[in-house]
Amino acid sequence: MFGLFRRPAPRPLTDAIRVAMDKDGLTPPVSDPSQLRMVESRGRYSDRKVTYFRVFDPTSAAQRSMNIQRYQDFDVFPGLVLRSGHVENDGVVILVKPVIVLTPAAPSRTNADRTQHSDDAHIVRGETGASANPADAVSPVAGQAT
Repeated sequence: MFGLFRRPAPRPLTDAIRVAMDKDGLTPPVSDPSQLRMVESRGRYSDRKVTYFRVFDPTSAAQRSMNIQRYQDFDVFPGLVLRSGHVENDGVVILVKPVIVLTPAAPSRTNADRTQHSDDAHIVRGETGASANPADAVSPVAGQAT
């Protein structure tokens, strides 16, 4: 009765969502798109009632030993979501562009070109003119005996 006691579960894509994904041109890289599933959550967008959805491939979720049942199950593993968006009350499907997270490559470290900085000998230890004792870096005030 009104879905009040219905348990959340993944379900096949609706025709409207499938058409919107095909029209968008960014189809997920799966062998059989009919096997894709989605989970939903009711919410608000710009003070309008909408239904949020997330599309995923159940075989890749099963390979990672994940049992996806609810929309919130993807909060921990957003990389499994192939497409997401929301459906307005009038049936209009709004897709969110997929976010591709690239792991940044570790920056390579190189030695600085010291020829451009001839005035840093007093900072770099082990260089000519630098002392291992920080007190030596302070020059005495003129007129004082040392």
